Amino acid sequence: MSPEIEIRWGERSTQAILRRSTRRYLKIEVIPTGHVVVTAPEDAGAPEIAKRASRKGEWVFRELDKIAGRPSVTPVRRYVSGESHLFQGKQYRLALEPSNDPHVRLDGDRMILFARNPNDGSHCRRVLLGFYRLQARDVFPARLAAMLPPFERKGLERPHLVIRAMSKRWGSYTASGRIVLNLDLIRAAPDLLDYVICHELAHAFHGDHGFEWRDLLATIMPDWETRKALLERKLR
Repeated sequence: MSPEIEIRWGERSTQAILRRSTRRYLKIEVIPTGHVVVTAPEDAGAPEIAKRASRKGEWVFRELDKIAGRPSVTPVRRYVSGESHLFQGKQYRLALEPSNDPHVRLDGDRMILFARNPNDGSHCRRVLLGFYRLQARDVFPARLAAMLPPFERKGLERPHLVIRAMSKRWGSYTASGRIVLNLDLIRAAPDLLDYVICHELAHAFHGDHGFEWRDLLATIMPDWETRKALLERKLR
């Protein structure tokens, strides 16, 4: 597990993830899941870091209170005009149009869904999923290729990519050398998709989530924990 420090403000306290870097100054982040991350110089002692971080306690707890007041679960989608939908991390406003050629087109901040029966939510959902699948077939292989080089230098051969809908996992790395990615990740920003890819590729070398796996992932993607937390916040 990553080291932690305590941030106190009045009678309140919270545990923050402590990271080290070559930066000269302390950096404090409150990420959307409600996690606090403190990045500090390599030579700074933990007690001094906690003391300095606590000076920002009022701001930290104000941000945590904002997050606590937000809805924690994405509303159930009804596939009606005006509804918000994600694609590669960007929010689009859904607009439904009748058409004998069901498809989806992006226009600025609008996601125009052409459907045979725009009032049929199940039909509109299938059209949107079809769009997501088509996009994932282009995006996922490209991101896999971009993330592969550091793993290839360690001897990994390019794995076969499988894209499928998954209800409980973002991805997996199989014993046969396949990387499986959840179709739903097409809704996430590319840097969050990159995290899942690197997470699974690290399992080619270490099957569990132990120290060696974490060390490898941190070497290749130092901010992986922040990305993980953002992914869980954005798509849950």
